[in-house]
Amino acid sequence: MRQVRGGAAGGSLVEVLVSVQLVALVTVMAWPVHRLVTSATETGGGSPSSLRVRAVRYVQAELEYLRSLGYLRFRDPVRCAADGPVPFPAVRVLPQEAEPGEPELPPPVQRAEVRIADEPAAGAAPGGCGLRRVSVVAYGRDPERPVARGELLRAPR
Repeated sequence: MRQVRGGAAGGSLVEVLVSVQLVALVTVMAWPVHRLVTSATETGGGSPSSLRVRAVRYVQAELEYLRSLGYLRFRDPVRCAADGPVPFPAVRVLPQEAEPGEPELPPPVQRAEVRIADEPAAGAAPGGCGLRRVSVVAYGRDPERPVARGELLRAPR
């Protein structure tokens, strides 16, 4: 009878490849959980993606607020002589010129601007009450670089 000596001195190539693939699979599956936990425990919305998400949500909320207001708040008071509430100025800086009930800026967003201008593609309107473009631009820490923006058109009814 032959004597059998101890087991193999090392793992085969197949065993090594399987081990590497298992480690890669666990890492790929655990990464989203790690990102979720990291973003949940993050303080002050410090990451650029968190700032952008909050700024986009703010711009959407501001546009919904502005959409709920009547056209007369957006008219050009020089050309459109309709009676109604006092129109907004051409540029408003928020939060300094915010109105009651307007959405508040989230902490990482420093300021926002609401700009109102004529829509050039619509042409001149009879009576001067034409289509108006309303833009909302949100800024983070860099006052010259917008983080998010959105627009809507307002028309007289």
